[in-house]
Amino acid sequence: MLLAQLSDTHVLDPASDEHRYVDNNGRLAQAIDALNAEAVAPEAVLATGDLVNSGPQPEYEALVSLFSELALPVLPIPGNHDDRDRLRAAFPQTPWADADHASWATTVGGLDIIGLDSIIPGKAGAEIDQPRAEWLASAIDAANGPVLLTLHHPPFRSGIEWMDASGFLGLDLLNDVLEQHSGVCRILCGHLHRPITSAIAGIPAQVGISTVQHIGLDFRSDASVTLINDPPGFTLHQFDLQADPSGATWSSHIRFTDTGESPYAPTRA
Repeated sequence: MLLAQLSDTHVLDPASDEHRYVDNNGRLAQAIDALNAEAVAPEAVLATGDLVNSGPQPEYEALVSLFSELALPVLPIPGNHDDRDRLRAAFPQTPWADADHASWATTVGGLDIIGLDSIIPGKAGAEIDQPRAEWLASAIDAANGPVLLTLHHPPFRSGIEWMDASGFLGLDLLNDVLEQHSGVCRILCGHLHRPITSAIAGIPAQVGISTVQHIGLDFRSDASVTLINDPPGFTLHQFDLQADPSGATWSSHIRFTDTGESPYAPTRA
């Protein structure tokens, strides 16, 4: 089974004159065209937060319009740039939890997927509070097989100090849930705009590539905020639910959408 991940799209209101370093909406449109052209169509698109740039209604209208070109279902979760209520209203087909947080649980192609809301409204950092921890534990226990967990904020330190500084409240709660309720085989997240892998509670965790500008990679403790216009794109995640009865085997591949190059057949000299 194949799943696509779009992250940190930061869609803008087309009627505004705001410019954010690159053509945010144009890059998402380019990624959507590339997704629609995949030789093997993904089952769904996981949209892992910061889907709009500031949260007003016109940005969500633009996001819905862009996503309407996708020939695939979209499963969104909020990021710190998103508005929970407007995101819920923009994607009413999503099986949102009956809770204050904008989380959901569903099954796609035999794989149980949980979208966990990790935002603190009005702040950049993350939080998993007791209600969200309890909801997550119940959702994991209700799953029938291996679980893919998605959330916007990475549940680990990246080493990029100015990004990590916003913090992750309740990370110990999340760790406890993952240790005490087995079943999660993989964690996908966004927020950091660049591909990063780590782990929590022994579970691999991966940040998906952004469709807009990326975060500059600088491990100095006093590093200033930097951005870099690396090639944008999306991530494709391939899951094999039959290979391992105790879980799922998987592989992840980055699809760059702005390289200007197409695959070609090799020739011998």
